[in-house]
Amino acid sequence: MVALTTRPAAPARTAAPARQWIALASVLLATFMGLLDAGIVTVAVPSIQQSLGASFGEVQSVMAGYTLAYAVGLVTGGRLGDLFGRRRTFLVGVLLFVLTSVACAAAPTAPVLIAARVLQGLAAAVMLPQVLSVIQSSFAGPERSSALGFYGATIGLASIAGQIVGGALLAWNPLGLGWRSAFLVNLPIGLLAILVARVTVAESRGPRSRLDLAGAAVLGVALVGLLLPSALGWPMWAWPILLAGGGLLVGFGFLERGKPTALVPMRLLARPAIVRGLSTVLAFYAGNAGFFLLLAYHLQAGLHQSALASGLIFAPLGVGFAVSSLAGKRFGALVTGTALMTAGLAAVIFIVTAVPASAQVSWLLPALALSGVGEGLVAAPLIGRILAGVDPADSGAASGILLTATQVANAGGVALIGGLFAAMLGATPGTPGTGFAHYAHATGITAAAVLVLAVVTGALARPLGRSTSH
Repeated sequence: MVALTTRPAAPARTAAPARQWIALASVLLATFMGLLDAGIVTVAVPSIQQSLGASFGEVQSVMAGYTLAYAVGLVTGGRLGDLFGRRRTFLVGVLLFVLTSVACAAAPTAPVLIAARVLQGLAAAVMLPQVLSVIQSSFAGPERSSALGFYGATIGLASIAGQIVGGALLAWNPLGLGWRSAFLVNLPIGLLAILVARVTVAESRGPRSRLDLAGAAVLGVALVGLLLPSALGWPMWAWPILLAGGGLLVGFGFLERGKPTALVPMRLLARPAIVRGLSTVLAFYAGNAGFFLLLAYHLQAGLHQSALASGLIFAPLGVGFAVSSLAGKRFGALVTGTALMTAGLAAVIFIVTAVPASAQVSWLLPALALSGVGEGLVAAPLIGRILAGVDPADSGAASGILLTATQVANAGGVALIGGLFAAMLGATPGTPGTGFAHYAHATGITAAAVLVLAVVTGALARPLGRSTSH
């Protein structure tokens, strides 16, 4: 890559307001594409396994390969934007994501698909941190809060669309493509994002520097050690790998101290608001990921709903999340949001344990909507609070750290909540012959653990909500 001339970050707010918001729409389109892809592929996994004659381990690797590559590359991807320009890095990331999506669609065998998914995850790690970086460098004050609200709404809408669009594509089977259409849908979305971003997104970058390759390598290996065991279902060798990953992460911290070209500037982690905010992120997203997993099993294995029907039942949660993300522009919404999350989860616990199976779906819809409203009131202000006051030169690194924490929380939540759910169920989820009463019991107890994480989120978020005036 050619080195760029050093210059201060150029905020897009100097441009015409219309162009500024169109630029936001173009980067949010990439966010939507990335999250949509994850949801669609999840629905398409059974078809992929059957079509390619893949083993269960290979199917796991199709999912895990993307997740690991994405999580491992986020901090480095964010830092690339700081060093080489966020607009340029974003455009490269979107183009790579589109090309690797085409490679996934064309994969003739499971090993080739796994390799393409790893490359697709790396492309996402280059693309997605730039979205928050562009928001951070382009907007200020109330406009930034509004932009983050749209970011949260995009997350909510994409979470709905993934399962619904995935189910619809498989049912429609356009041009007889089957599961391959799940990847080709990224082609028009990505190309549109590139065309609009090229002419609307203003370039910004940090001071001229070199990429910390040693730090990137150590952090990458550490994250693989932390995330690989849960991604592959906690095999026998999980604990040594996990401990090694934790040790390397500690070593990474010592390696980065005092380094002028550090991949993760330690001044970021010296800010109390960032540390508390990241702790809140871990509790919030771990609870959400675990809740989605156990509720999906309860709906599909306990209540015998189809994958598409299960996705539609989740829709009120996504809609509530999207709508409240637009409304929750003030950081004080964090406290209200966690209270609504807690109330929604308490209602879910009552419904799955006390309401007859035949009536649970209709009862769950308003409870999930309430929980989604609460989550939306938390997500956008939480991101804003973590990024508030970050030097524009470090916005890419900060975005990468934030998204990495989200991925670690998702993996940890699935592992811990999923493990507790299986223990309470007394069998592997989805095992034939396990009755509704077993699922109701396991879901109720495990949802109580998610409720505890919601309470912890509220306790951690309360000082964040009080510490700002907008």
